[in-house]
Amino acid sequence: MDKYNDIKTKILEIANKDEDITAIVAIGSYTRKEIKADEFSDLDLLIVTKNTEKWLWGEYPEFLGNVSISFVEPTLGGGKERRCIYDDDRDVDMIILTPEQFEVAIKEGVAQWVMNRGYDVMYDSMAFSEMLKAYIKSGSSEPDIDESEFLNVINDFYFHNIWAFKKLKRGELWSAKTCVDSYLKKHLLRMIELFRYKTAGVDVWHDGRFLESWVGEEILNELKKCFAHYEEEDVMRALLATNQLFEKVTRGIADAKGFSYPEKACDCAKRYLEISAHLSTEQITI
Repeated sequence: MDKYNDIKTKILEIANKDEDITAIVAIGSYTRKEIKADEFSDLDLLIVTKNTEKWLWGEYPEFLGNVSISFVEPTLGGGKERRCIYDDDRDVDMIILTPEQFEVAIKEGVAQWVMNRGYDVMYDSMAFSEMLKAYIKSGSSEPDIDESEFLNVINDFYFHNIWAFKKLKRGELWSAKTCVDSYLKKHLLRMIELFRYKTAGVDVWHDGRFLESWVGEEILNELKKCFAHYEEEDVMRALLATNQLFEKVTRGIADAKGFSYPEKACDCAKRYLEISAHLSTEQITI
């Protein structure tokens, strides 16, 4: 039984009474063809309305049920998302967009990565259904990058290797660990996605979703070394492991795409870590 049925019913009742609402589209696990919804799945909704305030800061979320937790955050297409927990565990994410924002998101491809695995148009008064059929292509993720951006990301990564190490040795453990386990990991994940897609043709999903099923045993084992405890030595260890894995996958991408590799940037970061940490070349070389 769909535990969100009553919420879906109530939101359609609101849509039929409120002329500002032009579309309601369900996305996410309840509309996917593969890896379907389970007991932990949330309900993801795109709510397209001329009056976003009612959903973001007004009373409408309360009409759907007993709200226990609720907050707003930025989301795709320049819009905002109202995220709520109803009762104890019913998680409803509502992406609130104006009709203009939704149209731009569809036509410029922003909506593609959240809708390509399935969607369900629950309500539509502006013929968005036809636009979705024309622009949203179902299928797997197909990440790509051009050489200019590739080189920029790599230089960014190696720059922040040195930045994180300086923070670490200065005693700014929080800043160093946040850089190693968050900022650098975002770059690492993107490159792992590209590497696995370009070299193995696997479906890499997005934002690390179901990573354990597509990343491969070798990279998965190396990832286990890349995250740190809140300790100086362990952050240093995680930084070195992250550096090694990043170089491995980015060199693989460069080979697969025929890109040049920024050897000076790679050597600069590696040399700095080697000298500063008093490690031998063998300890930080892949």
